[in-house]
Amino acid sequence: MDVQKVREGLWRWLLPHPAWTPDRDRPGGWGQFVGSVYYEAADALVLIDPLAPAERTPDAAEFWKALDADVLRLDRSVVILIGSVDHGRAADRIAARYRKRGNDVAVVGSRKIRDHVACRLTATLEQAELPAGVEAHPIVGMSPGEVAYVLKPPRAIVFADAVIGIGGGRVGVAPISWGVRTPAGRSTYTRSFRRSISALLDRKPSILLPSHGKPVLTGGARALRTAVSAPAWGEKGV
Repeated sequence: MDVQKVREGLWRWLLPHPAWTPDRDRPGGWGQFVGSVYYEAADALVLIDPLAPAERTPDAAEFWKALDADVLRLDRSVVILIGSVDHGRAADRIAARYRKRGNDVAVVGSRKIRDHVACRLTATLEQAELPAGVEAHPIVGMSPGEVAYVLKPPRAIVFADAVIGIGGGRVGVAPISWGVRTPAGRSTYTRSFRRSISALLDRKPSILLPSHGKPVLTGGARALRTAVSAPAWGEKGV
């Protein structure tokens, strides 16, 4: 497990992807790992697309010790936000742990993933009031229910699958093959995907935190603007 402090109250950690194996790895050696985000909102402890280490490992002991201490220290609701139908991951494990300890816990994602995601949503984004300073932005053209989360005070955006960190302060948008593989899905990707991401430039992001690949810690708006006008990741050498 690799843990990185991004800003005060904003952390990102990397763990092996539960499905990808090294022989299916992506170029650059990053594909077998996936990033999760911890954020201290004014009224909640927020976890976005969280993974937890396998039990009975040194990483698990370290992870739970740190998270338990933060939950106790902040004494706030725990809100787990899901950005993609494939990112249910450890949400149920984490939610069960803190409910058992008496904490108020919510697991929230788009209504479009409610019946398909591998965790139990306690509320949908359409029903829930998100923590202070957190905004959900639907991404059109990936799998239904894909959402990017804007963290306003640090000017950060957390992406599920739509944007990929390619290193050197750069990102790429996901290729059409990552979207819905039907004629209608490809048409939606072509018409709306980049426009959907471009709308996030209004938030003037400084930080980009993708689930896949390297984060961008400064100059996020510039990196995102370049990505939406460039070939998708994996195309023409990107």
